[in-house]
Amino acid sequence: MVGDWEGDAVDRQTPPGPAAEGDTGGTPLPNAPAATPGSAAGVGTARSGVAELLAGPAAGALAGPGVPVRARPPRRPGGTLPYGLVLPSVLALLGLLAYPLATLVITSFRQLNLRELIRRQTVWVGTDNYAKILGDRAFWTITVRTLLFAAACVLLTMAGGTLVALLMRRLGRGMRLLVAVGMLLAWATPVVSAATVFKWLFDQDYGVVNWLVTTLTPVDWSRHSWFDTVWPAFSVLVLCVVWQAIPFVALTLYAGLTSIPEDIYEAARIDGAGAWRQFWNVTGPMLKPIFLILTSLSVIWDLKTFSQNFVITRGGPSGSTLLLNLYTYQQGFGVSRFGTAAAAAVVMVGITLLATAWYVRSMLRVGEADL
Repeated sequence: MVGDWEGDAVDRQTPPGPAAEGDTGGTPLPNAPAATPGSAAGVGTARSGVAELLAGPAAGALAGPGVPVRARPPRRPGGTLPYGLVLPSVLALLGLLAYPLATLVITSFRQLNLRELIRRQTVWVGTDNYAKILGDRAFWTITVRTLLFAAACVLLTMAGGTLVALLMRRLGRGMRLLVAVGMLLAWATPVVSAATVFKWLFDQDYGVVNWLVTTLTPVDWSRHSWFDTVWPAFSVLVLCVVWQAIPFVALTLYAGLTSIPEDIYEAARIDGAGAWRQFWNVTGPMLKPIFLILTSLSVIWDLKTFSQNFVITRGGPSGSTLLLNLYTYQQGFGVSRFGTAAAAAVVMVGITLLATAWYVRSMLRVGEADL
């Protein structure tokens, strides 16, 4: 009875047809000893024969729908092909970044004034250029001023961009589209063009801002100069940088706001949370990775401010709005001290690399949080 029961089990597990009898279309299984179907030996023979057939190349056709077949994992491409695909990009980066950076570092160890430049002389001075700028009190004043300027611009940009993004969430579709188009136009305006427009707006003789203040208030600012004192000049400079940086931050944050379900805000309102509490407990935590990335990018961009400083104030009055990039430019192309300018540029590159390292670390943290 045991042999009959096992034979019935084999009949139920194998597909109908000749394979159930231990052959394929009447042909005996290869290397299978003769045995009587229904007996224990017959069951073992049939099982070994089916296993051999399923291990062959035609496993999918012979196994049938009732027998699971393990698929082989795809082979990963090896060799040098992936490196060959990346090689053009690596060469382009080396040509655009590595070579100029290496030339800059080498120049910072030379005395390269106008005299050496005309005579094509190479005068190595070691770290004298670094000792000169690092021992100069004016250089440290400009460096601290640049860091404070970048911090003010980043703070105002993030605050303004957040407010605009929250406003866009509450606007209707038509008005939201109008605001988005206006911000895109502001963001797409070339930096030099935007700086020139701001300089005209605050012009002493024909500025629109002076005309508006004189027309709308009892104060006569028809001859008021915005660039004769430090704080008004810095205010115009900061306003120009922030005005052109807010659109990117606002549109990015608005895209993040659209991903937050409205049910979460509704639950917060039911619990009695106001607008400020909703922002700190819902919007802020859920958009924390985006805030972190935008802050890092803003720090990098605002540290490299040059065009606005050059067009609007040129470092005036009396160098009180001079930033590090413009200082490097003046040392190199203003007084032909290219070695000193190169050393200052290397210091600026180091500060930017620190900000970039913070940005990369923020990106890695965001990636780990998503995992």
